Amino acid sequence: MVRSLQRKLLVNTLGELIRQDIIRQAIDTGDAEDESSSDEDSDDEQDREDEAEGLLAIFEDKVRALMKIEENRYLGPRARVVKGPEDNAYYLDVLQDKRFKIHFRMTRESFFNLCERLASNPIFHNNSTCPQHPVVEQMMVTLNRLGCHGNGVSVGMLATKYRIAEGTVELYTDQCLMAILALKSELLVWPDREARREVSEGFAEVGFDGCVGLIDGTLVVLSTCPGRDGPDYYNRKGSYGITTLLVCDQQKNITYAYTGWPGCSHDQRLTNNSGLSRRSQEFFGAGEYLLADSAFTPTTTVVPAFKRARNRGLTGEENTFNRHLSGVRVGIENCIGLLKNRFQSLKGL
Repeated sequence: MVRSLQRKLLVNTLGELIRQDIIRQAIDTGDAEDESSSDEDSDDEQDREDEAEGLLAIFEDKVRALMKIEENRYLGPRARVVKGPEDNAYYLDVLQDKRFKIHFRMTRESFFNLCERLASNPIFHNNSTCPQHPVVEQMMVTLNRLGCHGNGVSVGMLATKYRIAEGTVELYTDQCLMAILALKSELLVWPDREARREVSEGFAEVGFDGCVGLIDGTLVVLSTCPGRDGPDYYNRKGSYGITTLLVCDQQKNITYAYTGWPGCSHDQRLTNNSGLSRRSQEFFGAGEYLLADSAFTPTTTVVPAFKRARNRGLTGEENTFNRHLSGVRVGIENCIGLLKNRFQSLKGL
């Protein structure tokens, strides 16, 4: 959540007070000109002049205070944060494997493999005399943050835990995410023809020959309303979020992801704008399709559940088909649940 800093609030308050003083002075000057022709006692005129001088002095004090604040980045001297004991070696080398996975959402072996793959990314290297901290330390902070939900993993809490500044927590997270996204084309891969044939054979065993995946949409909840186009992110569940489209196979491996749309967007809208629809020939062979729920529109590459029409119920065969499809399609819902439980920040960014 965006917070208003004390300095910013003080600058805004002083600026508003100065603006009001200028308006008041302009009004008083106009009134004084209107009354200048009338007879006044010298005592009243002197009192008014004294009051004007006092207000002018206060006004000048406000202006000087505002200028002084704007000249300095901080309101007062910066106090160095006292850091706690170094725990990184404990987390990396001593912590039990089970507890390591609880903290960093993956096994120790997978963690070091990921760090090794990312180590050569230029984002972790600079030309300054002060090199960045090792990738493993940056990844610890990032995964700890992504793997938890709520104020228990706030920027301030992580900064204290890992003995770094709050801004460094944000920096580590941004750098690691950018480096991970650079691996997207290597790790998030749509199955080729041979792989799709194997997937189709697996689904054929449960009655869906030609099925190469399960598709569904999900909402990534945002903790606050976005500052830009905020109402568009309000969704049917009464929160703000980002709509994401996912495809997985029978083993719940994610083979396609399409995200970034505001929460008001329907799953079918994402599908229509995704590569699955715009470049379907690159994703599907003859007779290949995805299974979906009734929110999707039936096409040559998407087979959804039957949707009950207005004033007409489903037939017995349609209900039977829907029940059977639901038992298979639940795999994508389980996949989404596993993803959000592994990286619980997806429950509330």
